[in-house]
Amino acid sequence: MTPQQIVEAFIAAWNRMDIPAALAMMRDDAVWENVTIGPARGMAEIQAAMAQFPAVDGIDFVTHHIAVNGNVVLTERTDRFLIGGRWRDLRVMGTFEIDGAGRIAHWRDYFDMAEMQREFA
Repeated sequence: MTPQQIVEAFIAAWNRMDIPAALAMMRDDAVWENVTIGPARGMAEIQAAMAQFPAVDGIDFVTHHIAVNGNVVLTERTDRFLIGGRWRDLRVMGTFEIDGAGRIAHWRDYFDMAEMQREFA
């Protein structure tokens, strides 16, 4: 798969709420960085960081634009989470670095913390 296809498959796994499949697309030593919050390094830290977010009833990551340069994929998205019967939207700019084996080595998301606090309050 190309880097773009890998990221598209990763997003599709999130949208199916198949978190094990999404995490399997990442390296064991991957870094997941919500730039306004900080990085999680390695699968144990990534899973612990994800566990801090509220439980969701649905996920819909909508990709508006995607760009690729070598092994780096940029996404402009709206990440939507169904919580308590209401969709909560967060505008996100994401960067994915894909290693030579086709796995996500580094995933960075940039978003407005005020928007996140307003949506998830």
